[in-house]
Amino acid sequence: MDQNVKISRMARRPLIAATVAMTAATTLAVTAQPAQASTHRPCTIVKHSTTNGVTKLGTATATVGADGIKLTTAQNTNVDKVTWRETIRPIPANTLNELTYETVKLDQTAGDNNVVNDAALPSYHIYVKTPAGEGTLVYEPYWYLSQNGLGTPQRQVRTEWNVLQGKLWTSSNVITGLPPMGGGPPAKTFAEIVAANPKMVVTGYGFGLGTYNAGTIAVLDEQRFATKTSCSEHQWSTGFRNNVWWPGWLR
Repeated sequence: MDQNVKISRMARRPLIAATVAMTAATTLAVTAQPAQASTHRPCTIVKHSTTNGVTKLGTATATVGADGIKLTTAQNTNVDKVTWRETIRPIPANTLNELTYETVKLDQTAGDNNVVNDAALPSYHIYVKTPAGEGTLVYEPYWYLSQNGLGTPQRQVRTEWNVLQGKLWTSSNVITGLPPMGGGPPAKTFAEIVAANPKMVVTGYGFGLGTYNAGTIAVLDEQRFATKTSCSEHQWSTGFRNNVWWPGWLR
């Protein structure tokens, strides 16, 4: 596969966009996306066929499948955690113009969030540095849905999340106008944070699941990070091992 061309693997699976007009209903109102969304420009594909670089704590797991990386935490525990980070040369935060990723929630509700967290999905992490030090900005789909009156994430549905349209939280104390708040709620969009921190640079990006996300099973894929001049999209698939991608999402 061409490393410099946007590879769409969405033609054989349902995809919904989480950046649509909202209703007050507790179910998610969405518009189906085409196989190759016209809002995405061509992007360099970074292929992952293994879990190299993924960090796991407790009994959390990470497994590369045909169409994404499956992340899990055990039921009845709040200590499991799995994360991944891509470190980059620092760039001005105001040059970012596209941060997206896709997830599928696969677990089954237990009727008790201490057993299976009905709201939990992997989060998008943005690693930043300000004159006061280093910090992390976190986007969580749950908070995006909750703050827009949309309930909890749908299960068995592949969803694309637009990080720049949601609000972020941080546990760091180095970001002006965004007080540390472990776990949320998020208070400001990325654009609002950049406006209050004009000297902020971005040093990396990644994903995380946990802690306090018991019993979560989710697939993550197509994590995109784009500036005004460049774009990288990370895809995970066992098919990359022999340069063949076979349909089989959720297999």
